Amino acid sequence: MLIAPIALALEFHSQSQIAYPVGMSFFPLTSIYYTDEVVGVVNITSMYIGSSYFPNGQYFTYGNASLQLNAMVDGLYWAQDVALFHQVNNGTFDVTFVVNVWDLSGPFTTNISSGVVSTYQGLGVICYLGPTFKVNTPFSLALFMTVNSTYLDFGYALGNNVSIYYRVPIGGLFQIGGLSIRGIPNDLELVFGGPGGGSVVQMYVHGTEELYYKTDNKLEIVPQAFSVGLDTAESAIGINSSSNLTDICAPYTELSYGKAELKVLWPVKPQLEVENNGSKIFVKLSYNGKPLDWQKIELEKFSFPSILTTVGTNITNSSGVVEFNYNLSTYVIYFPGNFSLASTYYVSVPYISSLSSVLKSTYNQLANFIAHYNFKKTISSFFGNKSDTVKYSAQVSINYVLLLYILAFSIGVVISAILLKFKH
Repeated sequence: MLIAPIALALEFHSQSQIAYPVGMSFFPLTSIYYTDEVVGVVNITSMYIGSSYFPNGQYFTYGNASLQLNAMVDGLYWAQDVALFHQVNNGTFDVTFVVNVWDLSGPFTTNISSGVVSTYQGLGVICYLGPTFKVNTPFSLALFMTVNSTYLDFGYALGNNVSIYYRVPIGGLFQIGGLSIRGIPNDLELVFGGPGGGSVVQMYVHGTEELYYKTDNKLEIVPQAFSVGLDTAESAIGINSSSNLTDICAPYTELSYGKAELKVLWPVKPQLEVENNGSKIFVKLSYNGKPLDWQKIELEKFSFPSILTTVGTNITNSSGVVEFNYNLSTYVIYFPGNFSLASTYYVSVPYISSLSSVLKSTYNQLANFIAHYNFKKTISSFFGNKSDTVKYSAQVSINYVLLLYILAFSIGVVISAILLKFKH
């Protein structure tokens, strides 16, 4: 068995870095989106999965990780469509599809015909173990969930295998934005993390991710994205999530080896360069040195006492430039934002900067939120065997969890032992 050389760089104690659920998430701060379908797509060119640890630093297992598509239904049910990866050898993985559903109001009262139904601290939980497939890198995988007034469906698309593999008699809509009844953000997230129990996994992924929600009967790219998830307690070390904005109308996430960072993937703040020759104002809009054409720029002036009035608009040319005929020294240049570009502005005179607070930047709001978010308020899950009694707790006994893990992944444990023997 061959393991990529970079694996050696990942063999460090899980507590040496702060770990997050890494990938992408959508959580609007000023509005709430409702939809009946969400989709997460990952394209993996290479991947290595190392050791997993519990939050207290205890070793869990080796070669296993989860990719989770998570969403809230009406702020009441937390739905997880999960691909559980087990590394067989370099470039080969077993993928098992798993469903977790939490009733945040209490035990499930509806009749659940399949899967394990249990309770944890008074909350209802469902765990269902779906089919397993063997894949070789590179590969593409889509996880999707749909909901209507009667059912919540879980599905996947992997190569020629496309299926809705589990249905729960729960109705409503996916709610993106606001808080659930337990105070957890209703985010939509597609993230990598440990194989359950709030575990952190050492791994790397080279590939891309895309996240969609349905609006007006078509799937749309999420208009905002963070680099980490907000709900799940499982996390990863060794993955860096960044944005690719080559096409500002169709952004996506790139995954690579590196340190996880809390950041806004999009919308991003473009750069505004302003020059004034006394009679004309020249404005250039760009991002990472690339001119942004066909973008609307507004010229604002202050009206007593602190109201902004638009006195001119223009569209950037192929060089990202607009010009305005204007001979006053006090003004504001405002870019309202577009697609994956956040709003931004330029104030001509420093002492009136405070008066421009009416111009809010989406990027600044999102960046401030993610920088101060409390990641301790999350949900831990364990993905058990169909015949197991499933327990949900980040503080569960290590021996009991290992017993459940061996029942569910006995082949994986044997392979892990062989890999560790070669290592030593």
